[in-house]
Amino acid sequence: MLIRYATLALLISLLGAPPAWAQPAPKLTYFDKIIDLTELISPPPPVDSDEWKEDLEGVLEVQQNRTDAQVRRAVAQKVLTFYFFDEVLGPKFNARDLPVTDAFLQRMQGDARAVLVAAKNAIQRQRPITVSKLVLKLGGTPPRLPTGYPSGGTVFTMSTAILLAKMIPEKRYELFERDREYGKNRILIGEHFPRDIRAGEIAATVIVHALMEKPAFMRDLEAARVELRQVLGYPAEPDTVGSVKPK
Repeated sequence: MLIRYATLALLISLLGAPPAWAQPAPKLTYFDKIIDLTELISPPPPVDSDEWKEDLEGVLEVQQNRTDAQVRRAVAQKVLTFYFFDEVLGPKFNARDLPVTDAFLQRMQGDARAVLVAAKNAIQRQRPITVSKLVLKLGGTPPRLPTGYPSGGTVFTMSTAILLAKMIPEKRYELFERDREYGKNRILIGEHFPRDIRAGEIAATVIVHALMEKPAFMRDLEAARVELRQVLGYPAEPDTVGSVKPK
C-alpha cells in the first residue's frame, strides 16, 4: 500500500499539478505512520454486481422518500465542523469558548484525514452521482474529492462523536444519533452509497482506537475533557452514562 501511494505521488510529480483528490495528506501529529485501512475494511462491491446494485438502490430509495426539509438540512451540513454537535451539547460548545478542545480535535482530524486520503487514493470508488444517471444531484456544489469510499465526512463526524462521547458520556446516545443523521443525509444528496457510510464508521473507529494507544494523544484528550466538562457545566467526573442535562 505505501509503495503504491509513493508511486502515485511520483507519477503526479511528473505529470504536473495534482488534482484535488491527490493532494498530500496533512502532517501527522500522533501517528508515526499511516494506517493501511485497505487491510481493515471490506472493499466496495464491483460495479454492476448484485451488491453494487443493492447499494445503488439504497441511495435511490432514500432520495425517493425525501422531504424538502431533509434536503435543506443535508445541504447545510455539507460544510464539516465539529460544532454541529452543538445541537446535542448546547450553545457553549463553540471554538471561542473551547480553545483546548478545538485545537485537540483539529490535530486529531489531521491524522484521521491523512489515513483517509491514503485509503481513498488506493480504493478509488466513485460516488453515486458520478456513476448513475438515476441519482439526483441534490447537494449543490460537487464534492471536492471524486472518490467516496470510505466516506470522509463520516470519518470526520464519527471520530468526533466517539471522542466527544468519551468526554461527555452523559450524551453518548445523542452524539451518535447526530452522527447517524449526518451519514443518512450524505446518502440523501447522492454523494455516498450506504456502504461508503458503513466503511467510514469502521474507519473512524479503527483510527480513534489506534490513536488511543498513543500517550500524547491520551494526554491531550484528558486536557480537552477537563475543559469541555467545565465549560459545558458538567461535574468533573460523570455520575451516570446515558442522557442527562448538565448541572
